[in-house]
Amino acid sequence: MLNDIIKIIIKEYSNLSNETIDEWKENIRVLELKKGTQLVQEEQFTNKLYFIYKGSAKAYHLKEGKLITDWFAFDSQFICAITGYFLKEPSEHCIELTENSIILEFEREKLTELSNKHHDFERFSRKIITRIMLQLQQRVVYLQFSTAKERYQFLLKEYPKIELHIPLGDIASYIGITQETLSRIRAKR
Repeated sequence: MLNDIIKIIIKEYSNLSNETIDEWKENIRVLELKKGTQLVQEEQFTNKLYFIYKGSAKAYHLKEGKLITDWFAFDSQFICAITGYFLKEPSEHCIELTENSIILEFEREKLTELSNKHHDFERFSRKIITRIMLQLQQRVVYLQFSTAKERYQFLLKEYPKIELHIPLGDIASYIGITQETLSRIRAKR
C-alpha cells in the first residue's frame, strides 16, 4: 500500500529518485485512524506533517470555548499545525480527523535530513509547502473580498463533495459565517 501512496504523492508534486524514495519510506508511518482522532492538540509541541491518503481532517482554533475551523485536508492533501511544525512552538491549532482515515505521518527532522541529502526531495518539499501556502492565501483572499454566498460557492467549487465529509457547523466556521446563515444560503440553491 505504501508504494501506491508514494506514487500518488510523487505524481502530484515531483519526481524522486529510487534512492530518495527508499530512504523516505524508512521514515514514514502509515496510520489507520478513526473519525474524531486528535492528531494535534492545542498547546502541544508537534513536529509532524500528515498526508491524508483516504479520509479528511480539519484544523481549528479554540477561542473562548468556540471552535473556529480554518483548514480542511482531504484525499491526497497535506496538513500540519503550522506554528508547531515550522516554528517549533506550541501549536495554536488542533487537528482532528473528520472521518475514518488512512494517513501518512512524517517527522520534520527526518524530512529536513532528506532535503539536505537529496536535492530532488528538497524540490519536492518546496512544492508541497508552496501548495499549502497558496491554498491558505486563497482562503484569506476570499474571506476578505467575497460575500457569504460567494465564499460558500467557492468552497463548493474547490471541494464539491465537502458536505458529505464535513459537518455544516465546521463549513460555516471555515467560511466565516454562522450555521444559520449557511442554512439560508443552502436553502436558496
